[in-house]
Amino acid sequence: MISIVLAAAAAAAPALTPEKVGAMIDGQGAARTVATLSAGDLSKHNLYFDNVLDGISSGNAKWLALVPRLRPGTDGASGEFLRIAIARALPHNAAGVLRLSAHGWPVADACSYPMIEPRPADTGRYFATAIPAVQAVRDPGLQAAKAICLSELQKAQKTVKHSVGPHPTVPTSTLYSNTSTRS
Repeated sequence: MISIVLAAAAAAAPALTPEKVGAMIDGQGAARTVATLSAGDLSKHNLYFDNVLDGISSGNAKWLALVPRLRPGTDGASGEFLRIAIARALPHNAAGVLRLSAHGWPVADACSYPMIEPRPADTGRYFATAIPAVQAVRDPGLQAAKAICLSELQKAQKTVKHSVGPHPTVPTSTLYSNTSTRS
C-alpha cells in the first residue's frame, strides 16, 4: 500500500528539470541543494540527486551547465558520483564536457574513466564511443583540453584493460590518428 502511495506521489510530482535545480541552487545554495536532492524528500520535491546525475550523464547542455554551480555543494561521495556522471556524458557531448574545464573542472577527471566496478562489456563500449566523440571535437578553443582528454582516455583504457580483463577496445593507434585534420 505504501509503495502505491509513493508511486502515485512520484507520478503526480513535476519532473525534475535543469531549470528547477538551478532555481534550487539560487534559493538555497549548492550544498543545501545537493543535500536536499540526496535525501530524496518525496513529499516536498520528488527530486533526487540521481536524477540530476542522469541528466548530466545524458550530455544535455543544460544539465552540464549546472556542474560548476553544483560542484561546490558536493562532498566525497556526491563529488565522486558527479565526476562519474561527467565521464558518462563524454560520449554524448564531448565538447560540452571539455568546456567544463573553463569553469575549473579538471579535464583529467572527466577523461580518466572513474567508473566504479565496471563490467568488461560496458568498458569496451565506453571507450569505443568516448574516444571518437572526443576526436570529433572541432572547436579551436578546446584543442588543448581535447589533447589532454585523449591522453587520459588512452591511459585509462590501458589501466582498465588490465584490471577488468579482456574486452573490446579502441586500438591505441586510433587515439591520435588524423588528429591534425580533426578538431
